[in-house]
Amino acid sequence: MDDAPPGFTVVCFDIADARRRRRVVRVLEAFASRAQESVFEGWLDRGERRALRARLAAAIDASSDRVALYVLASADQRDALSLGRGLPVDDFRHALL
Repeated sequence: MDDAPPGFTVVCFDIADARRRRRVVRVLEAFASRAQESVFEGWLDRGERRALRARLAAAIDASSDRVALYVLASADQRDALSLGRGLPVDDFRHALL
């Protein structure tokens, strides 16, 4: 059993192939919440991160896709900052005012 506290985890990806991108999104939706089109975030413990990493590795083409996981250690969490709520992806045109 891993008794380390969960860490705030940010996952971002760049995947050109639509089928693989949908597969990656389905995997990520099982572990975290969507923050932006290609960014997910959530509180994951080590076991969850290990499982997520294995499922993502199976879903991508490592020669052309990129997935990055960033984990904020508890000491860094007080330095994390989020500003605003942003606009839904389908409303991006309103941001061009």
